[in-house]
Amino acid sequence: MITVDRPNVEEQELVAALTWSVKDLSAIPLEHQQIDYFELKVQPAGPKKLQVVVADRRKIQPLVALLHGLKVQVELITIEEIALTNLMPKDERPHLMLCQLQENRLSLLVSVAGEFVLQRPINGVVFAEGQDELTRQTQFDAMTLELQRSLDYLDRQLRMPMPVSMSLLLPVELQQWLEPRIQSLFDLPVESIASADRDVVNCIVASVLTEQPEVQHEA
Repeated sequence: MITVDRPNVEEQELVAALTWSVKDLSAIPLEHQQIDYFELKVQPAGPKKLQVVVADRRKIQPLVALLHGLKVQVELITIEEIALTNLMPKDERPHLMLCQLQENRLSLLVSVAGEFVLQRPINGVVFAEGQDELTRQTQFDAMTLELQRSLDYLDRQLRMPMPVSMSLLLPVELQQWLEPRIQSLFDLPVESIASADRDVVNCIVASVLTEQPEVQHEA
């Protein structure tokens, strides 16, 4: 997902224009890029931005062909950042989600009214099984600095009020360790989403299954 300035073209010409906007910003070769885009509910100051999603057509097309061969109708192809907002509160106030999706990398998602607003990677912070308490506390201290920077960005750049809650989508043991610490430090209600009966992957699947298709272009 790449953030770019909205090209000054008509709506029907946007996909073609965005292809050239992101061609050098993705590791996927131009001839294999499949792109789509959406506009954020909350815009930062300055020129209007679009979020461009770039996928590898070589990975998508065989999966779609396989499903069609099994008589499965594909209604929606989405991304985790958008789908996960289905697990967050739907009121008009900002809400946060701290999640660990791939290779133990942490990300912070922000939503308003159930719509995706922002995703920020928590770089340099890794929580893993078997960490001793000192190492984990060091990682936590680094994470809190990144979280505070994200809160400052919401306040100063997006002019958003203070978020009113945070969800955790992490391995259960890590959720249990983080929940009281985040709640105490940031004075935010914290909800753990994953459980012994439904791990992180199952939660992601559940979020995708509740996503409503709003298809404009077929891949």
